[in-house]
Amino acid sequence: MGTLRSNEIFSGPRHKVIAVESVDVVHSRTNTGCRMYGRIEPIAVIVSGPGGTYAVDMEATLTDLDQLKQSIPELGILDQ
Repeated sequence: MGTLRSNEIFSGPRHKVIAVESVDVVHSRTNTGCRMYGRIEPIAVIVSGPGGTYAVDMEATLTDLDQLKQSIPELGILDQ
């Protein structure tokens, strides 16, 4: 798994939906130049609303929101 990042995909007056993604970038030099390969992989979806905030992984299973907050500091805004 690469570096985790968050991307807010919906923000309304009462709800937010945030995608959590893993980003990998690999690069190398060759005799004729450079190569670069990137990949973005979905990890989880976070839903925040009046009823609470929860995270669901790609298998639709509840996942540990606190662990995601530790890995992605900008998710700390959900505590406000």
